[in-house]
Amino acid sequence: MKNIVIVGAGLGGLTAGAMLSKMGHKVTLLEQHNIVGGSATTFKRRGGFTVEVGLHEMDDPFDETKQEIFDFLDVYEHVEFVQAKELFKVKTSKGTFVMPEGIDAAKKALKAYFDDAKGIDAYFTLISDIAHDYVCLQSITWWQKLLFPFAFRSLFKNRNKSLKEVLDTLMDNEELKLVLSTNIKYYHDSTKDFSILYHALAQYSYYNGGGWYIKGGSQKLSNHLASVITDHGGEIITKAYVNKIEHTAKKVTGISYKKKGEIYRLKADVVVSNASPMQTYEMADVDYENNKTLGISLYTLYLGFSKNIKTVYGAGAYSTFDFSKLDSLDAYENSLSQPIEKRTKVFVDYSQVDSGLTDEEKSLGVICGGDDIKDWQGLDDEAYKTKKEAVTKALIADLEKDYPGISELIEYAELATAKTVKRYLQTPAGTAYGFAPTASQFFRPPESTSDKLDNLFFVGAWVIGGGFTPAIMSGAMVARLFKP
Repeated sequence: MKNIVIVGAGLGGLTAGAMLSKMGHKVTLLEQHNIVGGSATTFKRRGGFTVEVGLHEMDDPFDETKQEIFDFLDVYEHVEFVQAKELFKVKTSKGTFVMPEGIDAAKKALKAYFDDAKGIDAYFTLISDIAHDYVCLQSITWWQKLLFPFAFRSLFKNRNKSLKEVLDTLMDNEELKLVLSTNIKYYHDSTKDFSILYHALAQYSYYNGGGWYIKGGSQKLSNHLASVITDHGGEIITKAYVNKIEHTAKKVTGISYKKKGEIYRLKADVVVSNASPMQTYEMADVDYENNKTLGISLYTLYLGFSKNIKTVYGAGAYSTFDFSKLDSLDAYENSLSQPIEKRTKVFVDYSQVDSGLTDEEKSLGVICGGDDIKDWQGLDDEAYKTKKEAVTKALIADLEKDYPGISELIEYAELATAKTVKRYLQTPAGTAYGFAPTASQFFRPPESTSDKLDNLFFVGAWVIGGGFTPAIMSGAMVARLFKP
């Protein structure tokens, strides 16, 4: 049994901690916030609103990879997943398209809307091949390593290619390219450098297994993972600010942290960090030069409605992406430099699923889009507040175009920005996704083991990529290293 200290209670840290505790190790998890979960959290607001911080929908929670982890941790017995009836709706300057779940259904709908059956078939064949190769890569043999370009042809051929580069090769219809790139903001911003491999893995999982929400909010999953830790003898300490990772020349020996003005020290055989490598090595006073680009941040406008808007406006899409002023990927790329309120965005209507976030008479929605902390720097408190109010007003005015009169139903509105993300998650520049999943950065061995300090490991968005599934996988990856 090892004495393991985990820094940060995001899904990576929680998954690692839960698995390690259940394996019999002594786990102490330190979290600087007053609740666990990182982006997988909720908070309460007056009027009976449970507000979802991060989760709009996750990919198939019953796929083979997550099922092994969730079965081990009894997740399905304690967390309920509800499925959206379609993947998304997207509005472009040329029309509106609803993407159904299921690969066959998606292909059929796309072919009925776009006159490019060849391009559509080629796209789905490609993402399927990449996803298959990636699964096989997890159990690669020595001879496959020697013959990698041939054994994993799709991965090798596309390892340095961007989403836009591949789509431009497969098809000519610009609106079709937009539709296939619709939810890019869940991973990155520019299609010009977004890894086609990352896109393919994520999209194939959504098409194949659907989009799902955690009933009652993502905090339910985080709380359950935390309970596994404590039920198996582990300890979770919140409002704990780690200020030093102690070590000899190469071996981690412990951690010191501050809580309520007091400094505490913990001995550790192993330290697992859910923080970025930059922050982690700074805590260890070890030189680390980061040459990787950081992922984007997000703004989120949380909206609480006095009525269930599904009963007011009828059944509709769970996720609606607004590309209504765009007709091509080039136009999308140009939109990235527009003011926040004029960029592409998504409206998530939680009343369209059994979300469990409000009572039946009310509902919750969010408007979300890409953000950059530079958009908010240099503002004093009053200017920051004024800008937030202006952005909020503009976003609600846009929503009003599709839902006439909806502003009169808004009982609660609150805008979170990149500065908010940085304040609560403590991530560099307020990134929501760790390192950017660019074509030059994504396809690399997961950096879960430190090459600078023995017994130091990494989990979370910095290992595989951002999002719920990569974070969960990173936690399991480290935990398996200590399986008895």
